[in-house]
Amino acid sequence: MARTFPKGFLWGTSSAAHQVEGDNRNSDWWDWEQQPGRIAQGDTSAVACDHYHRYREDFALLRELNQNAHRLSIEWARIEPSEGVFDSRQIRHYRDVLGELREQGIAPMVTLHHFTNPMWFSRQGGWMARGAARAFMPFVHRVVDELGDLVAIWCTINEPGIYAANGWITGEFPPGRHGDLVGQYRVTQNMHLAHELAYSAIKRRWPDSPVGLSHHKFLFMPASRKRRDRLATKAVQSVIDRWPVGFAQLRRVVEATSDYIGIAHYWGQMVAFDARRPQDQFVRRFNPPGANVTEMGWVSEPGWMRQVLAEVRRYGKPVYITENGIATADDTQRERYLTDVLANVHASIEDGVDVRGYFHWTNMDNFEWARGYTAHFGLIGVDRKTLERTIRPSGRLYARIATANGLD
Repeated sequence: MARTFPKGFLWGTSSAAHQVEGDNRNSDWWDWEQQPGRIAQGDTSAVACDHYHRYREDFALLRELNQNAHRLSIEWARIEPSEGVFDSRQIRHYRDVLGELREQGIAPMVTLHHFTNPMWFSRQGGWMARGAARAFMPFVHRVVDELGDLVAIWCTINEPGIYAANGWITGEFPPGRHGDLVGQYRVTQNMHLAHELAYSAIKRRWPDSPVGLSHHKFLFMPASRKRRDRLATKAVQSVIDRWPVGFAQLRRVVEATSDYIGIAHYWGQMVAFDARRPQDQFVRRFNPPGANVTEMGWVSEPGWMRQVLAEVRRYGKPVYITENGIATADDTQRERYLTDVLANVHASIEDGVDVRGYFHWTNMDNFEWARGYTAHFGLIGVDRKTLERTIRPSGRLYARIATANGLD
């Protein structure tokens, strides 16, 4: 039986500036990459995909794949290289980028913060500093004023829970802290304020533009029915799912002021209480036994998508899947995952979830943060020596799905 998606459904891919553009040397991530042992294989984003210069070619490939939307980020470190100093050439560049998407008939979803910061901001304490949200706003105002007429959908902050957890709990992101729950709390508190301020700023200037954020739903499941495992799971899930609102109050990220709910979902893990692991907040996380592990070291199960989307049905808001994909060098596995996960998205729509778009991560293989170039998420392969782009069979499959606006 054919499964048709709603009329006007957005079929797109998702990307982040630092991961594809290359030569983003004013970013805190560039500084991080120069430290030995931080990035797998000693990789850096020096070239990345050279998307900064090849964006026209890359967007033409998206058009060839029948995409009608694309999610991308504007690099803060390029726009505001020094505090209060804005680079008009970079603003012009991003006008050209967004204009090219429009020319190709592709609606831009623009992310304002996707894990990276200007070095001047980080040197002042970054997202832990008391005035972090206010320091972010001049960049937001400039982008909203200069580029807003070209933006279809706004995404203020990308995955605040993951950003804070990876930087202050696991140490995988800068500043590389471990087990710093106080730091994680302060970061998400400031990011919440930044989102609320950015939301208001955008709506004042462009009241008809949808504004939201992208919440990363890393799904945690109790390892057993034991009460201690269930409580440990709730605690771990809360670190990712909640942020401070007001004084000493935690609320779900998806309950933030927004016109839509953005969900990024890839993985799930089991959680067990373990009194022998105080360095890990007394929990042990592990992959479901016997499941296939992706290049990221985690498990991606298509059926989890329906469970994740069911959690946000109660809010009655439009939902965009801002990121979803699988890291594998086996493109046949990616094809199976893609059709299976989209079948679950369709089932969620039938369940009453107002899903209006799906943005596959990612359009082309890129610099996957601490994993360097070891994780292959792309519908398009990129030769690391020549940078030649090659559409994979999964890319052609996704194009057929987008063209049909459904699964056969």
